[in-house]
Amino acid sequence: MSRKSKAKRRKAIILRNKKLVKRYPWIAFNGWNRSRKDGYSYTMYDDVPTGWKRAFGKIMLEDYRRLLIRNHYLNEFRWVQVKEKYGTLRLYSNGAPKDVLELESKYDYISRFFCISCGRMNSPVLTDGWVEPLCEDCYNKRIARQRQWYVKDDEEKDFTYMEYKDLMKESQEIKMIITYKCFLPERGDYESKRDYTQTINRIIARQNKLFKNKVMWDTAGVKEENGNG
Repeated sequence: MSRKSKAKRRKAIILRNKKLVKRYPWIAFNGWNRSRKDGYSYTMYDDVPTGWKRAFGKIMLEDYRRLLIRNHYLNEFRWVQVKEKYGTLRLYSNGAPKDVLELESKYDYISRFFCISCGRMNSPVLTDGWVEPLCEDCYNKRIARQRQWYVKDDEEKDFTYMEYKDLMKESQEIKMIITYKCFLPERGDYESKRDYTQTINRIIARQNKLFKNKVMWDTAGVKEENGNG
């Protein structure tokens, strides 16, 4: 890439990030990581893996914005760290009202069902030695690139898939109600149920726009594809 092309690309990134930060001020760089440059060349949203940004990034940001405005906390809230950990999205903040903070656990749970590389809702797999949700296609591409490194010690190594069976349904509509075990000193142990049905189905609707083939499942929980491949 030429110097002129790099400068043009950098300018486009800065303009894009300015628009994002204006609408979602909590993603602005906060200075905790001194290796990052200040300004609009980087935002905390850049640390959300590509596949998850593609699958539900804007939906997630709008969820945050709606609740922050409702709680009059839009300009006080900040993301302090964003990363993948144990195969899910981790969002760390400077504190906020309870219903805002619950979004962190919401997208922590939802992210495990989407490919971290391309964003497809599929049967994620756990890669060898590192928990990473990848769809079948991205998994195979990864292994094809790395096979020489992987098999040098064991030529018979078997690369198998591990499905998240609790998400396999026979239709596009998914009911997702999660029970969390909680504890409060004044209350003791208790269970809290959270309904993610509306969010997961909004993301599924987006999947149909992102990918040519609709993601569907048969009654046995085996993925099927509609279309010409």
